[in-house]
Amino acid sequence: MTTSKLKLVSSRGSTTARALPLRRGLVCAGGGVTGAIYEIGVLAALEERLDGFSLTECDVFVGVSAGSYVGTLVASGVSPSVLYRNATHPRTSDLDQLSLFRPNLGEIVSRLVSAPVTVARSLRDFYENRRDATVTDLVASFAGLLPSGFFLLDGLEAWLASWLSEEGRTNDFRNLARKLRVVAVALDTGETRVFGEPGNDAVPISQAVAASCALPGFFRPVRIDGVDYIDGGVRKTAHISLALKDRCGLVLCVNPIVPARYALSRGLLPDGREQGALASRGLLSILDQVFRLTLHSRLQYGLRRYRRESPDTDIVVFEPKPEELPRLMRNIMRTSGRIRIAEFAYRSTLQKLDAEYARLTRVFERHGMRLRPAVSVSRAPRRPEAARTGTAAG
Repeated sequence: MTTSKLKLVSSRGSTTARALPLRRGLVCAGGGVTGAIYEIGVLAALEERLDGFSLTECDVFVGVSAGSYVGTLVASGVSPSVLYRNATHPRTSDLDQLSLFRPNLGEIVSRLVSAPVTVARSLRDFYENRRDATVTDLVASFAGLLPSGFFLLDGLEAWLASWLSEEGRTNDFRNLARKLRVVAVALDTGETRVFGEPGNDAVPISQAVAASCALPGFFRPVRIDGVDYIDGGVRKTAHISLALKDRCGLVLCVNPIVPARYALSRGLLPDGREQGALASRGLLSILDQVFRLTLHSRLQYGLRRYRRESPDTDIVVFEPKPEELPRLMRNIMRTSGRIRIAEFAYRSTLQKLDAEYARLTRVFERHGMRLRPAVSVSRAPRRPEAARTGTAAG
């Protein structure tokens, strides 16, 4: 089996403020539940191979969508190895306590109650404008029957607020020892808001993370100070530029979102017609692939731009191989299979570090870090240790 190369961007331009070699940034991109689990596995493997350096010691943390949850925990001092043991525990984990799929019952019921009025109004408008209106206009007018999101993020926000309120932690960006940037998008204006930056740091971290995780359609937008926010990955999947803005000389980025790659075999529909692997799975699978293609192409464009614009900065991107996605990470909101996903991320990352040991050693040494040589990677960290370590709240 061939091992895909890690993406490494080395910039030597001079258009922005000079990067500081010993300033390191960690960027955790979006990717839903499976993406967060993948990121935990990658970070656990990377930290195991770093000699004398913990990822909790990074100077700048950037979190987008589900990556904001992982980034916040690591920025708060939780070792990726603890997160890994917790995520792969066979019985329970903090993921089970987040109540990610709490139905948005209040709004759903309200929409259903008003459905007759909505339908009547749509039909009347269609009749009155029948010379110009089309059937698609009529269908679009029924969109008001759907809620702004089928689930709430109240459980995630409450759990994280409680966890951050414990002794030795903080729910205040301004009191963190390290810089933490959490990205969300204002729904009504389309503007990106970076929580944690000066002037945007008064919002509680738990609220900012919930806003960044509000995947459109799936979760109801999170309202903060009268503004509705949605998933920060809507604009860009990683926002590496925020780490560059803070003059990081080395940026480590974990990106779980890559396009799926299927063999060109055909799927057979019930009526005997043939379609490709994705088309045969229906609309949601097609939209998911479009989503992945769009975000990944933006990331590739950004990396090319950073090569030109960011001086003396090395960016190392960890991401899964596209052909692995159909088996492991097809549904980004899937909560089952997390042990397999985490272990796959852990082992595949060790393999990539081994395959590119010489090159990455030179990169890390430029920034005061040492990569340990390859060791046996026949098995991932033992899951039973999670019971002794406790939860991610450790």
